[in-house]
Amino acid sequence: MPSCTAARRKRVLHFVAARDLNPRMIDYYATIRDAIDFIERHLTDPISVEDVSRHAFASRWYFQRIFRFVTGYSVYTYLRNRRLAEAGNDLFLTKAKVIDIALKYQYATPESFLRAFRKEYGMNPADYRRTSEHRLFERIEIASDRFAQTDTGTRIRHRQVTRNEILVIGVRNRTTMQKKQNETDIPLFWQSFMNENIAAKIPGKTGDAAMGIYCNWDFDENFDVLTGCEVSSLATIPEGMISYRLPPAKYIAFTVPGNTNEDILAAWKFIYGVWMPNTGYERDFTDDFDMFDGRFQHPTKPESEIYIPIR
Repeated sequence: MPSCTAARRKRVLHFVAARDLNPRMIDYYATIRDAIDFIERHLTDPISVEDVSRHAFASRWYFQRIFRFVTGYSVYTYLRNRRLAEAGNDLFLTKAKVIDIALKYQYATPESFLRAFRKEYGMNPADYRRTSEHRLFERIEIASDRFAQTDTGTRIRHRQVTRNEILVIGVRNRTTMQKKQNETDIPLFWQSFMNENIAAKIPGKTGDAAMGIYCNWDFDENFDVLTGCEVSSLATIPEGMISYRLPPAKYIAFTVPGNTNEDILAAWKFIYGVWMPNTGYERDFTDDFDMFDGRFQHPTKPESEIYIPIR
C-alpha cells in the first residue's frame, strides 16, 4: 500500500471490531465517497485510474470491482463521463475554444476529445454547443443505505473458513469487465471446459469439484479466468494447461442457491455490490474463486459456492 499520514488513513479507512468473527473491517461506502471526491477535485488534472485506487488505499483491481458494483460504472468510465459532462457545461456556459476545453479536461489531442465526445453525445462539440439542453452526467452520491437486500441475497448463506494452500491445474482464458464482456465470456469458458471434459484430463484431483479462479487483474479491468480442479501435486501438467497456487487464506464462503449463469452472476453482484460494502470485511489481496461440486447438479436444490478472501 502507498504511504499516507495517520490522520488521513483514519479518515478514509474505518476499522471496527466484529461482533462474531472479529475480522478487520472497512467502510467501503466512505472509501468510495472519498474516491469520488478525489475525482471531482481533479477532473482537470492528469489523474489516472491508478491514482484514484492509490488514493483509496486499496488493492487497485479489488477497489475497481467494489467501485463498479456500488456505482454501476468502472472508475475509468466514471472519470471519463464526468470529464465529458463538465466539458459539455463549458461548451454551453463559456466561449472557450474546443481545443482549450479538450486540453483542460486532459485530452492529449483535439482528435481524441472529438472521438470521445462524438461517441458519448453523437455529434461534434461545435454542433452540441447549439443544442437546447446539456445531457449532464452528474456526480454519483453514495449513501450507506443505497442498496436493499434482494431475494437472491437473503437466500445466500455464508460462513468463515480457513484454507491451506490450494494447488490447481486447469486452462486459462482472459476477459474483461468492460462493457460486461465477462458476463458473456465466462459461461463460454465453462461450456468449453465441460464439452472438452477437461476435468477428466487433470491428474491427481483431490475431489469432484471444479473451480473458477479470477486473477491477474489490470487497470483496464482485464483478468484471467482459470477453470480447473484442485490437485494433490503439480508434478505433471498436461499440455495446454497451467498450474496455479492459492496461498493459505481466510475466506468468507457463500453458498449460493441455484446453478444457472444468472444465479451465479446475481450472487457475485450481491456479494460485491451489497454484502461486502454493508458488512465492511477487509478483503485480502489473494484471488477469489467459485466452486462447483456434487451439489451443483442436485435435482431439486442445486447449490454453488463463492469464496472471497478476507484478512
